[in-house]
Amino acid sequence: MAIHVITGASGGGKSTLLEALAARGYHTEPEIGRRIVRDQIAAAGPALPWRDSVAFRDLLFSLSVEAYQAHSAASAPVFFDRSFVEALGYSRVIGAPIPDRMAQTARGLRFAAPVFLCPPWPEIYRTDAERQHDFAFAEREFHETRRAYAELGYRLVDVPKCPVEDRVDFVLRHVRAGTGRGDAGRV
Repeated sequence: MAIHVITGASGGGKSTLLEALAARGYHTEPEIGRRIVRDQIAAAGPALPWRDSVAFRDLLFSLSVEAYQAHSAASAPVFFDRSFVEALGYSRVIGAPIPDRMAQTARGLRFAAPVFLCPPWPEIYRTDAERQHDFAFAEREFHETRRAYAELGYRLVDVPKCPVEDRVDFVLRHVRAGTGRGDAGRV
């Protein structure tokens, strides 16, 4: 399987990294959480982090599992901007219990090693219409996300804070070392 996750702090450069991977011809899956926020705002829906964080978490989990399943037969590398594992860490941040079905699903559906973590990066952190939380929340979320992946037994690799092209090269070196697939699978 070749589904890789780039996760970490909000505003840590994940989406920019994914865009650069896509520009090099790799398949990417955009962040589901941002899509949920856009759709919920447009529909005046309740599943927004600042309105109903548990409903947001539940929708994040289910749509992320669907995205995983849509790519589960991929033999070429696919890079996800976050995953359903985030829902477990987010549960702890918002003080909500983690439902057994979520924990079981997260244990059963596995990503390729390693999982890439983009640490909090205050110099590039920005809020916007979809990201309304402050940097302190982003830091808590990062630590709980790291914890969730670690508890599931993933090998974690911190992505360095450097120019995006260097970050892409860093990720691809680790993917080649972990899978031996090199640049095979580009679009």
